[in-house]
Amino acid sequence: MSKKIKSILATDCGSTTTKAILIEWKDNRYRLTFRGEAPTTVEAPFEDVTKGVLNAVMEVEELSGRTILDGDKIITPDNGKKGVDIYVSTSSAGGGLQMMVAGVVKSMSGESAERAALGAGSIVMDVLGIQ
Repeated sequence: MSKKIKSILATDCGSTTTKAILIEWKDNRYRLTFRGEAPTTVEAPFEDVTKGVLNAVMEVEELSGRTILDGDKIITPDNGKKGVDIYVSTSSAGGGLQMMVAGVVKSMSGESAERAALGAGSIVMDVLGIQ
């Protein structure tokens, strides 16, 4: 029997703002419980989209009282007031977000990741794969 998913952290990297939401299982259904945002950090001086993601997630941490990050890593699985079961991220940036994608097999999962990134409006700089 699979474990019930109790919490989901989702982020969206937009052209100017990165949003983070926490979705929790409450009252027999999933509810959006907390939302945070921070400036997107894809351009200078940071040139690293993860900085904006971490800042948005830290705002969700502060609002919810839940510890989600251990440094720059997301804690999984959900352990009551610590961690989340699932983390997902999207990009709604209007073509300015540059991404590298990876898959185990470049010609299969790598290409699939590339299609997903292109569908989200990003500019794919490279596709990495083991084979």
